[in-house]
Formats: sequence, C-alpha cells, structure tokens
Amino acid sequence: PLLGGWIDVQEGNIDGGLTTIAGLAEVKGFELLYQLHRALMEDVSQRPEAARTAYEEALKSAGGVTLRLAWISGNFFERNGGRERAVEIYREFLAENPGSNLAVPLLKRAQSGDTATAEVADAKAGMAEVLFNLASLLSQERAEALALIHIQQALLMKPDFVVAQVLLGEILEGQNRIPEAISVYRRIPDESPFAWTVRLRIAEQLERLDETELALAELDSLAARGDQQFEPLYRKGNLLRGHERFEEAIVAYDAAMERIGEPEARHWSLLYFRGIALERAGQWERAEKDFLKALELEPEQPFVMNYLAYSWVEKKQNLDEAKQMLLRAVELRPEDGFIVDSLGWVYYRLGEYENGVTYLEQAVELRPQDPVINDHLGDVLWRVGRRVEARFQWRRALSLDPEQDQVPIIEKKLEEGVPDKPKDI
Repeated sequence: PLLGGWIDVQEGNIDGGLTTIAGLAEVKGFELLYQLHRALMEDVSQRPEAARTAYEEALKSAGGVTLRLAWISGNFFERNGGRERAVEIYREFLAENPGSNLAVPLLKRAQSGDTATAEVADAKAGMAEVLFNLASLLSQERAEALALIHIQQALLMKPDFVVAQVLLGEILEGQNRIPEAISVYRRIPDESPFAWTVRLRIAEQLERLDETELALAELDSLAARGDQQFEPLYRKGNLLRGHERFEEAIVAYDAAMERIGEPEARHWSLLYFRGIALERAGQWERAEKDFLKALELEPEQPFVMNYLAYSWVEKKQNLDEAKQMLLRAVELRPEDGFIVDSLGWVYYRLGEYENGVTYLEQAVELRPQDPVINDHLGDVLWRVGRRVEARFQWRRALSLDPEQDQVPIIEKKLEEGVPDKPKDI
C-alpha cells in the first residue's frame, strides 16, 4: 500500500494516494509509518497546512522522537516557517538521546537560519523512504537478507540516501562482512550528520579485523578535529586498555577528561575505565579516586562497586566496607559471576570460610570457564577441609589458561596446599 500510494502521488492523485495507504492506520505496528507517509505525501504535493497537521500527529503517535522522524519533521518545519518548532524537535531528540550527536548539525542549521533542502523531495524519494523504513523494520527483526534486498532497492532509487547507506553498513556488519561495511561507511560525505558516527564505526570495525594501529590512527584523526569531542579519545583509551597498553590508555583517558571538564553522570564509565587502567598500571591512589568519583556520579553502579571492593580486598584495605559494597552489588547483579566471586573472596579474606564457599560455588556455576574463580574456590575449599575438591579446582584452574604468573602459584598449592596460618588474611 505504501508503494502504491506513492505511485498515485506521482500520477498527481494525492487524495487517491492517501486513500491507498489509509488502511495501514488500523494495522498494529504500522500506525507511525502511516502518519509519516501521509505527512510526506502532503508535503511533496505542496499542501503545507495538511502536512503540518500530519507531522504533528506523527510526532504525537511516536511516543518518543526517533532520529529519522526528528530529521524529516524538523526539515519540514524549517522549510515552512516553523524554525522554532524544528529547534524544539531537535532538542527533544537530543534530550532523549544524550549520548548522540547526530541531530547537532540539524539543530545548528535550524538555529542559524541556513536553508534546508527537502529530505523527501518527490514521489521517487518517497518510495525510497518506504523501502528504507521496511528495511529498518526487517533489520530490527534480524531478517538481514530481506533487509538487504530492500535497502539496496532504496539506494537504487536514491543513490545519495545517506541514512540508507548507514543502515546498509550496519546490515553488512551483522553479516560479518566487515571490509564491505567499511567501504560503505567511507562513502558517507564529511558534511553529513552521520560522518562523525561512521568514522567511529570504521575504527571499531578495523579493530575487529585486528588492524589495531589503523583503528588508532582513525581515532587520532577524529580527535584532531576542531570540535573538541571527547569520544574518540575515550574509545582510544578503551582500545589500548583492551590490549593491556595501560600507560598509553591513561594518556588517552586523561586527554578525554580534559575535554569534558567537569564530569556529568553520563561520564561515569570514563572514570571507571580510567580507574581500571590506573590500577593495572600500579597507580592505585589515582585509580581509587576515579572509582569513588564514578560512584558519586552513578551511585551503586555494580561494576564500579565490584572493581573497587575487589581491589580493596586484594590490598587488605577496608574489608568490612568492601563486604557491604559487594553484598549490594550482588543484590543488584545476582547472575554476574565476577561480582559473586568478589563477595566470596572478601569472605575468604575475612576468614568467614563457609560463607566464602557458598558464594564461590555460585560464582563457578555462573562462570565455569574462568581460571581465577576456580582458583579462588580451591583456596576456600582447602580452608574448610575439603582438600580433594580443592585440588580438583586448582587442576581445573590450570586447564583454563590462567595468567602465566599464576601458574607456579597454583602448582605449588597442588603440591603443598595453602598454609594453615595464611599470610594473606
């Protein structure tokens, strides 16, 4: 019906086109598509008042403003004396999606008064929009092959359809066709609102291809732009941390923090990841400050509580506070084996071995392939006299490829057990 409606519009029969698509208003899940294409048909047919009403109804029925709806409706208002309404729509999208910068260029254009070109200028572009919309729905349902057919058809009808190019790249990513996805992303023009996002994706996909240095170069190129965005440096830090290049990661995170200035709640993860890099690089005082600041911005964040409390336990600091923190973290994330392991380990450090067994057995059930958790369970089983089981866990830990510096320690425990009066408690 949507394609048929646009054929009617192409033939000059706007009312016939609206009648053709009217039935979609009653089909569950298609109400918004109906409202959007009704608005676009009125817009293309130069009936601005009817289009204005339809766009407002589409915005109302959406529940929340999606990027595409904000883009198309804001574009209409910019072109038809409603610049203030366009600014309002773009700001609403940005408020609902604080981590997104896709609407920022649209907002700047609306505020500056620059001329906006119609996003859907004719019936052919309207049909391309239909195919794009259907491809989006199919992609969300993981029907990538069908989505690919529709998106390629959309691009045949409208080769410069940037949003469709981005979706094509995403579909190719989903099919693990990474070089092809990168090639599609490279075709996005620099002046597009999507240019920034796809460059970040290119770096991400290069890393998936084990092209780490090329990925870092891509992020450095983005960071060198004049807009002072922190995200390329944040991602660079994450990439370097993932490769255990902790000192370099800290430099990247520090540069990202300089661009942020005073951190907000949404920046807790930057502090958390920098804290991890600092801890792994032996800079505990700075790391502890970052973890505490992250918890100040995002109270009771379970991953931060886990890392901070586990670090305290390993350093034999604040054991009671660590226990309370981990009890809360386990309450928030009971299926996370690493957090459950941390609580079991703090009980071990406190000499509460039976409680330690309870939680470490749960942790091994949740993460059976983790060598550290198996090693921890072996230690606490030894303490409660279950020594055959303890040795079984240590042998299992050795079979799971532990860190090389842990291998001789575990082997020694297999031979001698652990001391009756452990020095580490």
